[in-house]
Amino acid sequence: MQDKLKWNAIGLVKKTRTLKKYVEIERNDVPVDHTKKYATLSGFLVELNHILEQMEKIKKIIIPKLEDLFRLTFPTPELVMFALARPSIRNIFEDLSTHFKDDANRPLREEELIELASSGDAAVVLALIGDAALDLAIVQILWDSSLSTTGELTTKRKNVASNKNLAIYCEEWGLYSCRLNRLKANPIEDPKIETLEHIKGTLVESILGVVYIEFGLKELLRIVPLIQ
Repeated sequence: MQDKLKWNAIGLVKKTRTLKKYVEIERNDVPVDHTKKYATLSGFLVELNHILEQMEKIKKIIIPKLEDLFRLTFPTPELVMFALARPSIRNIFEDLSTHFKDDANRPLREEELIELASSGDAAVVLALIGDAALDLAIVQILWDSSLSTTGELTTKRKNVASNKNLAIYCEEWGLYSCRLNRLKANPIEDPKIETLEHIKGTLVESILGVVYIEFGLKELLRIVPLIQ
């Protein structure tokens, strides 16, 4: 049985840059009267530029901030980018995969585009791992051997792990503004506070999922008090 979870890097930034360069070249070669194709390629470039800009923010702002706060160095920084990827990112890479379907010179294989499209799914899994690991860490930290306090443990755990509490740290860490999402994704109109708190809480859980995968429960136990 594997005693430690592991997730290999796929070259998220490098492959996204490769796609952008290829699309730029293709767009520059489009005849002036092919306005529809030009518009399609321009749309791809807008999305890819947005994703790359967000990746740069994560690399230069979010990762150093978290490493300083947690007093650790992420062995696989790409996992932090996965943690901040949203499901809508799948659409842009799937659209590109469809566009390149009959292109023998496309820069990435179909399997690589599928991996890129799965970034949002990776974030969901990281949040699931982070949620479970957080519960376990909180129980260990708050554990009291007295049976008379078991009810208090449940209440304290709910307070720490609540979306309302986690959303506070999402803002402090700057995660929400650095999400990897598609610009054309349908925005939430007048989102409820609970909805925003859920989104932000999930981002924090995803980051904690990265910590658990990279360093295990021991380091997570050291970090969880920061969000109490």
